Parts: sequence; structure tokens; C-alpha cells
Amino acid sequence: MNISLRKASALQNSINEAIRALETNPVVSINEFQDAEQEIACVRAQTLSQLDARKYLYTALYEIRQAVSTANHTAGIDAKLAQVAHLDKLIQLYTGLVSQKVRESAAVVAGKLEKMRTRQDTSRLYGFESTVDTSVFTQEDLDGFRTYISQLKKVKQKAQDEILELNVRTEIAVSASTHAVLTSQGLI
Repeated sequence: MNISLRKASALQNSINEAIRALETNPVVSINEFQDAEQEIACVRAQTLSQLDARKYLYTALYEIRQAVSTANHTAGIDAKLAQVAHLDKLIQLYTGLVSQKVRESAAVVAGKLEKMRTRQDTSRLYGFESTVDTSVFTQEDLDGFRTYISQLKKVKQKAQDEILELNVRTEIAVSASTHAVLTSQGLI
């Protein structure tokens, strides 16, 4: 049986949910009115059955995961995912910069520094207005960052569209034993 990578992802989520739903509790509470050996045997059988089901589901899950990994590499999806992660970091970097204030003009900076130099020492409080703070980015820099972010977002969207297309188009083979396990658990 073949399934698309998109279906394989959903199937992996379903398998994980099914595994979580299988509770294995090897402890039994017995009261004085129950047949101890019968209760122990019953809970033991249930526990072993659930352990087997979990084991088979884990085997199916990791068979699918391995096939997905191989298909991701073969189809180039892993490289596209790395590209999207890189673009995300660049977008994050430049988005943080565009909120900066615009650099003060050279004349304003020079004027403030001159005013500080010529001020009488008696009116100056220690550490108060002893520096001039300004951003290093001009309006053109900030506009350029915004344009660059916009371009990055377009490239990222294109890459994500390509990944989606590859996930739908690329298929993996599921073994007969895994197909039987998934069918028995009602997952396919």
C-alpha cells in the first residue's frame, strides 16, 4: 500500500494518539470476595494484549517515520525545510531592526555634543545627559529592511508551497504487516 507524505503525517499523529489511549497497568486490586488468581490472570491478559498492541503500533510508527525520512531526502523536502527555517530566522532578524528609530542627522548630533561641551560644570549632574544616543540606521536603511523582509516572505511562501506540493505528490510504501496492524487498530 502506498500513501502520500501528507497522509503519512496524519497517520503518525493517529498512531501516537492510539498509543496514548492504550493504558497498561500491571497492578490489580483484589478484594476478599474475588477469585484472586482469576482476577490476576484477567488483568495480565489485558496488559499483555495492550503491550503487544503498543509494540506493533511503535513498529508501524517507526517504519513510517523511516520511510518518510528517506522520501523527504529523496524528494528534496529536507533541503526545502532547511531553506524555510533559514528564511524564518532572517525575517525575524530584520523585523527586529525595522522598529528602530531613525538616526539623528549629523548636524543635530554635533549640536548636542557641542552643547554638552560648552555647558558649565556647575549645571551638569553626574551622568545626566553626558551622552548623545542615536540609532545608526537611516530612513533608507529601515525602508530597505522592510523591502527585504517582504522579498523574504515571498520566497518563503513559494518554498512552503513547493513543500506542500511535494508532500502531496510524494508517496511511501507501507508494508503488509504495518497495514495489517493499522487496519486492526482502525487507523486506516
